[in-house]
Amino acid sequence: MILSGYLIRAFVGRFIMLLVGLVLFLQTLDLLAQANEVLSGGGEPAASLIRYVSLRMPSLIETVAPLSALLGALTAMVGMATNSEILAMRAAGRSVLSLVGGLVSVGLALAAMLFVFSELIVVPANAGLQEWRDNGFKTGPQEIKTGENSWIREGNTIIRVGSVAREGTVLNDVRLFKQDGDGNIADIIGIRLAMWENDKWNTFEVKRLASRMPNDETPLTWDTTLKPEHFMRFANHPNELSLGELQQYIGNVAIGSRPEYFYDTWLQQKIAGPVVLALMPLLAAIAAFAHHRQGSSVVTVVWGITAGFAFIVVDNIVLAMGQFGSLPPVVAAWLPILLFGTLGLWLIFNLENTGART
Repeated sequence: MILSGYLIRAFVGRFIMLLVGLVLFLQTLDLLAQANEVLSGGGEPAASLIRYVSLRMPSLIETVAPLSALLGALTAMVGMATNSEILAMRAAGRSVLSLVGGLVSVGLALAAMLFVFSELIVVPANAGLQEWRDNGFKTGPQEIKTGENSWIREGNTIIRVGSVAREGTVLNDVRLFKQDGDGNIADIIGIRLAMWENDKWNTFEVKRLASRMPNDETPLTWDTTLKPEHFMRFANHPNELSLGELQQYIGNVAIGSRPEYFYDTWLQQKIAGPVVLALMPLLAAIAAFAHHRQGSSVVTVVWGITAGFAFIVVDNIVLAMGQFGSLPPVVAAWLPILLFGTLGLWLIFNLENTGART
């Protein structure tokens, strides 16, 4: 217990120091690169830079947390190897899995904290920064311009909007594509302007653009349950959406610019992503216990970083396959973690048995 507590304290302490150091370093570089663009918005210089840092830093924390966990575990174990503590532990018959299990448990606790931090801090910060950037880093009202592929699907109607203003209460250039029972487009209605007033949409200059029935006299109406908040998230990237908001992109009211499986993959990734903090100590342990007899800290660190980056490469490839529909979303998000976790436990188990026989 004493040795486990010592290793856990060393890991957590190094994780925090590395996290703070890496975030400050990357934030400085990012601020130097973006300062001119931020200041070009015309706001108060000091206030604008402080606002940019406060919105950008949460994303950097989320990004470098896995790397900090990997390096923190590596440096903690390298210190034990340098002081021959690993040799002494194994000579005394202490289980390697018990130490690794302690680090993984701490990693799981950090993963839970990262998930809460991402939902409550990172997502609003990403959304606020993107809205500010889209507005040219200017203060005041903004207009959200959507791309040609941005859409909302509500029941059998597909809605495309040219631009969104006044916090989603004003929509310009609305197109309604109504589908029949076979999924074919049966009617296209154009609305030049829609305004949210008295809990309903008031439409202006509504006209039928195309119909499968040449003399269709169906009333030109827009019966919808959509509200302004749906359109404020109209073209948001998944990293600007909370778990609950992402579920709306794959529900009965589908919002977005990509197919449903794209958002479903990101939904799974939001849950699986923080779990990487529990995997990194395991990858570090493989390098530490495999090379502790060589007495080379450099070899241990290099192998540990190699294992970590191998996971990142595989994770990004599999995630991309999920976003393009080549893999089921659950598989794309969880396969790398399960694969490297199983491989890591198998290697640790074999290293422990090898050490017990030698």
